[in-house]
Amino acid sequence: MQVPAKLRYPVLLILLMSHLGTSSCTYKEPVAFPFYGAQARTPLYGLSKTAMSGMLPLSKPELFEYVFEEMLPVPPQGALEVEYRIRPIDGANSGTPPYRIILSIEGDAAWVLPYDASFLSMDTKPSRIRYGVPVNGSLEKISLQVASASGEGTDVPVSDEVPTWVFELRSLSLINRWYGFTQELSQEEAPGNFILLASPFVFQSDQDPQYPYGYTINPPAQYPITGGFAVLAEGGASRIRVSMGNKRFDYTAPQGSAASLVIPTGALPVASYPLRINGNGQFKTFMLIAAQTPSFPEHPIMADPGIVLNYPQQNWRDPRYEFFQWKDFPSILIFDTADYQVQDALFKRLAFFTEKAGFRGRLAADQEIANLHGWNAHDYRSEDLAAFFEAARNTEFPLSPEERELERILQAAGIIDRTETGAWSKGMGAVISLSRESPEYLRSQFMVHEGFHGLFFIDEDFRNFSRSRFETLDPTAKGFILSFFDYQHYDVQDSYLMINEFMAYVLQQPVSHAASYFGEYLAARINASSWRRTVLPPMDAASHSWPDIARAFHREAEAFSAYVNQRWGLTAGRIHRITVR
Repeated sequence: MQVPAKLRYPVLLILLMSHLGTSSCTYKEPVAFPFYGAQARTPLYGLSKTAMSGMLPLSKPELFEYVFEEMLPVPPQGALEVEYRIRPIDGANSGTPPYRIILSIEGDAAWVLPYDASFLSMDTKPSRIRYGVPVNGSLEKISLQVASASGEGTDVPVSDEVPTWVFELRSLSLINRWYGFTQELSQEEAPGNFILLASPFVFQSDQDPQYPYGYTINPPAQYPITGGFAVLAEGGASRIRVSMGNKRFDYTAPQGSAASLVIPTGALPVASYPLRINGNGQFKTFMLIAAQTPSFPEHPIMADPGIVLNYPQQNWRDPRYEFFQWKDFPSILIFDTADYQVQDALFKRLAFFTEKAGFRGRLAADQEIANLHGWNAHDYRSEDLAAFFEAARNTEFPLSPEERELERILQAAGIIDRTETGAWSKGMGAVISLSRESPEYLRSQFMVHEGFHGLFFIDEDFRNFSRSRFETLDPTAKGFILSFFDYQHYDVQDSYLMINEFMAYVLQQPVSHAASYFGEYLAARINASSWRRTVLPPMDAASHSWPDIARAFHREAEAFSAYVNQRWGLTAGRIHRITVR
């Protein structure tokens, strides 16, 4: 059939091979190139000397056939990957040869193999191509057909001249099915060269003025990826938009960094093709891959905080809670609980042990804290987590089943560790938590607040910067914020805790909101207490606000936001790189 120019290579061909020469079936020798099958020994035979060698001259229409000793089953959702290159023999040719190569799988389908990356609108020439075509059922016989490059069904004249182009078949492999493309560097290649990995059913899509580079993946029903799948994207784009079904994912890369987008299985709609991507720069990778959800509770799901906030609760692996590994900071785990009751079962005793005045450093019994409020969101560093579980081990304190489950998760993640004596010691990382019971606007703020706590725990430079800002804070502003923390029942004698909370409260909202948050909302709460209001400077009667407090914390918000932006590409009020709509 006639195939539009821009779709010629990536689409499935339904072709009848006719009027073309066939190879003799009297010759049958093992191929000189590797075949990587599901089993260790899977011999493949060429039915001509040229087919056996894998060096196919592009000088006339010709058929090169390959057979297996017996029918080879293909695993479900499998694909056949052809690794090849098309090169001029004398090294002096330019352009492309007047032939195309058609891969035919007996009993399944036929596919045109691309010469280069032009079907993806890439100007660069790959030194090799690995093209993976989906296969249903089994493999018994495959062929490579040299045919006219015109696509019009007319053959070029047979030539007796020495061929100047050759199709070099490097390997054949059975792989897991995936769609899209990626570029891979190899030590075999000259500097600046790359290998193109690609599949059918990916093509350049409509452009958007804001996102001039775009691709679509749209496989037909007979070649699906069923079950879980994930989306990967990398490249020069700093802003990326991915859409599938009724969901859109907007991604912003850190300034000066290459994009690295992962949308995990469970976050995407099921079987909602086409999958579209657009960006403000060319992509190196755009892939839809089969992906199984990691086992629970042994492994977290890797995700951006924006994905965590919007991860469909029906896709949680456990109805009580789900937990994630922060993609950009993998030593930080993020727990999202179904409600406050589940969150309390995991973290309430920890909150009193690590932060609550009058309780710090001791394990409170359930009945002692049953009627006391913990937190609606949580954050804990490795040292405090290890101290909590070590205190329970030393005193044989009866922890809850949920706390024991948390203990196993933290050990598997390396956040706490066992010494040779069996004692708990700190590992690397931190834990933060929020709940689905919180309203959406609070969940977003809690994610930012707790996320910056997590970064504070794992980054010494950030801790030093926060300490410097706290120590040089205007005395009136410092007295105000310490009074507020005391009102919140924090242990204000713990300077580490006070610096950490000061930083998180400053960064939890955009810079533009800091003045009103501190100078109106929090100051009004302090002013409502007759014995606390002495820490406040004079109120402005006209605005019913405290301008001195507003100015001081606006300055802090600007300084902190500039720091986290320069260091990680984050800003006050935002730690996620992906927004889900």
